[in-house]
Amino acid sequence: MKAKQPIKTLDQERGMILVAVLTIMIFLSMIMVGVFSLTGSNLNRSRGRVMLLEAQYAAESGADAAVAILNSGNDTYTGTTSEVSVLDASTYKATYTVTVTTGTNPKERILTAVGRIYTPKTASSANFSRTIRVTAQRSSTSTASSILSRNILAIDSGVKTINAKDLYVNGYITMAKNTTNLVAENITVAGRNTGASNCSIGGSGNLVKPSSFVTAGQTKTNIIMAYNNCISPPANTSNSSFNVQANQGNISTVQSTYLPWNQFMDSSYLSSSTGCGDWSNGASPRTIPRAGATKQTHYPDSGSNTSSSCGTNGDLSLGSSQYNITDNVHIRANLCAATACSPTFYNPSASVKYIFVEGKINFDSLQTASGSGPIVFVVYGSDPASKTSVCPYGGAAYLGNGGNTSAPAAYMLAMNGVCLDQTKFSSNPALGGLGGKNIYIATNPGTPFDLKIDPSFPVSQIPVDLTWRSVRYQRL
Repeated sequence: MKAKQPIKTLDQERGMILVAVLTIMIFLSMIMVGVFSLTGSNLNRSRGRVMLLEAQYAAESGADAAVAILNSGNDTYTGTTSEVSVLDASTYKATYTVTVTTGTNPKERILTAVGRIYTPKTASSANFSRTIRVTAQRSSTSTASSILSRNILAIDSGVKTINAKDLYVNGYITMAKNTTNLVAENITVAGRNTGASNCSIGGSGNLVKPSSFVTAGQTKTNIIMAYNNCISPPANTSNSSFNVQANQGNISTVQSTYLPWNQFMDSSYLSSSTGCGDWSNGASPRTIPRAGATKQTHYPDSGSNTSSSCGTNGDLSLGSSQYNITDNVHIRANLCAATACSPTFYNPSASVKYIFVEGKINFDSLQTASGSGPIVFVVYGSDPASKTSVCPYGGAAYLGNGGNTSAPAAYMLAMNGVCLDQTKFSSNPALGGLGGKNIYIATNPGTPFDLKIDPSFPVSQIPVDLTWRSVRYQRL
């Protein structure tokens, strides 16, 4: 016979239920504690990630600021001297520091930026930090034109004809006399003369289509203007000779023609052991640099501005000697400022040679020897007050009327004014090109040639609008 099971009392059943409830409550409590712990941990991790991202943004702000300072013209910028605050909130602050070093060449900078987050903002040391490295390089997306002006191209009344392939003018073109002809394949003008009916091109001269075009397939002169062409014909109307686009609001301007010597001369270029002696000693022709002094082409050194030790108190007289330029050159002097000169230059190679002049140029006339390769004069000097009466728009690079200029291998690129004052030309073409803040042309007509710019001069090798750009980003 089966044994009888004991009968549970009500108190026993209640006790078992209480134990079960307690067990469940403990289990649920443990789950809740785990959930809260996990949630707190996730919140802390999320907050940490946000703060690290803020630190990265701060570092990137430092790198961006360094690039902007380099682009302001301060190529010697080495970075911050203390932490720079970019955000100062009630509970935390963000700062950056940045160091700038030269990369593999003078056209490269390495920016190392550290972003820091302080929470609370009164903390003595950063709670979060992020370091980035940005490589910036100086380059250009634009190149020079046959005639390039960052402001005004003014053609005076004595001029008969100017012949150039491409003209690019930020401001406006004005032609003073109705017997003056401007012959070009492409004319781009981004501004206007506010005192002359919004003229991008104005005056009483004539626009003339070339008899033949250098650009294959081109049959008409292209004229693109931000405002109006006040020379009629063609005015604002296209015809059989001209494609005219007037009142174009999207024409870009040339922001800078500044071309530093270290764009083409790296640390392997040295100061001349003879100061500026290569330019003044020995018979003509004088070779720059002299024999046995390869790459010693800083005269007198790699500093900036004119040096009193070069020439006579910073003024170097070139006379009528010939100078054979065998490498890029940097000279810290005015050329012929006291007494105008008529030098000849010769580049024995086919590659462009640059002559960086820290001062002004005052040439009565200019020659390039037969067979010369291209030479670019880069003139840093200011507009001299002594030229005001004949150069109303400045004349830091000046060509006078003391002889016949024949320099198809020479391009004059000035940071300030370029002035041709009654200049006479003995060849056609007569110059390689002109570029500057303002260009004033008052050449003698037909003596025996009018001014023609050599259309074959390699202007595409002259960079303008040089800017520093970030090309590589690393998070360290």
